[in-house]
Amino acid sequence: MILLERRGPILILTLNNPERYNALGGTLLPDLVDALEAAAADGEVRAIVLTGAGKGFCAGAQFGGDTFDSGGGIGEKMRRSINPLIAKLRSCPKPIVVAMNGAAAGAGVGVALAGDIVIAARSARFILSFVRLGAALDAGTSLLLQRAIGAPRARALSLLGEPLDAERAADWGLIWKCVDDNVLLDEALAAAQRLADGPPVSLGLIKGQLEAAWSADLGAALDGEADAQARAFVTDDLREGAAAFVEKRAPRFVGR
Repeated sequence: MILLERRGPILILTLNNPERYNALGGTLLPDLVDALEAAAADGEVRAIVLTGAGKGFCAGAQFGGDTFDSGGGIGEKMRRSINPLIAKLRSCPKPIVVAMNGAAAGAGVGVALAGDIVIAARSARFILSFVRLGAALDAGTSLLLQRAIGAPRARALSLLGEPLDAERAADWGLIWKCVDDNVLLDEALAAAQRLADGPPVSLGLIKGQLEAAWSADLGAALDGEADAQARAFVTDDLREGAAAFVEKRAPRFVGR
């Protein structure tokens, strides 16, 4: 249920369950985890674009079967399914650009926000639909929302369950930017190409630093920066970047 397309150093991953607005049912969720693991291990992949097929980005959980009969067991199911996916999106060493082509609802909001750079079509919406079902937040939304837009807005969106359109999401700082629907993929690919042309080691280090700093105090963040910089300064890419800066030319990063 995941479509894979390579465009040079860019890997496009498309959630492909359009009849259900790409709800996380069937093999879609484990297939996405597998695709991310494979991309992380592939030296030819320098950036990832994540998008959805059809009119929606991701409708969250796919209801049916024993979903509502899970009772307290749903917690363990989450620890085996959606939780590893969100963790994998956040920890992937390759930069991930989310091309949000339509609505994200429930856990789909967490999937979208777990990417590094989120570009949304003007028609896209974020819908924290949990409260409408009598459910609790999941897929990292309890953390990702508050860190991005602050507690007051996150609380209102979560408790009221009202949709947030892409333009306001950009104004609030929840996403990188909102673009017209017909240029969404072009914008996402342009961002991914810029990342793919960048220094892979540096990008991976920066991703790790930003993630670790979320829960660190200043002292720990400073120590982490020193460790990361020590790793960056022994790479060929850093020497190339420094030479290109002095010679006033574009750098040619190779990932070493």
